[in-house]
Amino acid sequence: MSKMKIEIWSDIACPYCYIGKRKLEKALEQFPHRKSVELVWHSYELDPDLLEQATNQSIYSYFAKKYDMTEDEARITQAKVAKLAKEVGLNYDFDKLIVANTSDALRLVKLANESGLATEAEEVLFDAYFVKGWDISARNVLIELGTKIGLKETDISAMLDSDKYLADIKKDVEYSENELNLEYIPFYVFNGKQIVQGSIASEDYLKVLNEAYTEWEQNGVSSEKGEIITGQSCSIDGVCS
Repeated sequence: MSKMKIEIWSDIACPYCYIGKRKLEKALEQFPHRKSVELVWHSYELDPDLLEQATNQSIYSYFAKKYDMTEDEARITQAKVAKLAKEVGLNYDFDKLIVANTSDALRLVKLANESGLATEAEEVLFDAYFVKGWDISARNVLIELGTKIGLKETDISAMLDSDKYLADIKKDVEYSENELNLEYIPFYVFNGKQIVQGSIASEDYLKVLNEAYTEWEQNGVSSEKGEIITGQSCSIDGVCS
């Protein structure tokens, strides 16, 4: 049975990507045709230059240095994001957050996708990063999270010992920038047409869902891009506002 696709470009380190996931899920709960909708996860790594091994720097220090602000300003910014997360039932803990390279985490999502578990992988990785304060670049953490959703430890280890999916992540990024003009994440494409750039209200996700699904039922996958709806997001240079 064919399904209407919602393609999503995101990074585990993007706070609005997790918030947007929750809001989209709420919209899908209210959508009568949700079983005919498929989420397709793509990668967009915000800071590929981060060291492979996490350091002891706080998220406040990281933001202050990277975006030329004080640590107090960074704390205020993150507190506002935590408040938004709380509104959708997510308990972000930026004091515990470990700033980490997300490349291997995004590769884990790719591996999970082969078993139809990409959404589950996104969920446990987001939770580990923003809520639990785990190092999502650490091998033992990725193995624990992957096996938790049903992946085999041997498959995860083999992937981590290889370059598997690195080219796919690069392809995701290049396509999104060159073909879709992506500037912010989360970035959604509903049925190849309707574009949502950022996290929006659940009722707005539902409105886009209804419009996209109606067109999909009548005409199939769209070949032309529609208007862009914007929301709260992280820019491709990592600034989240």
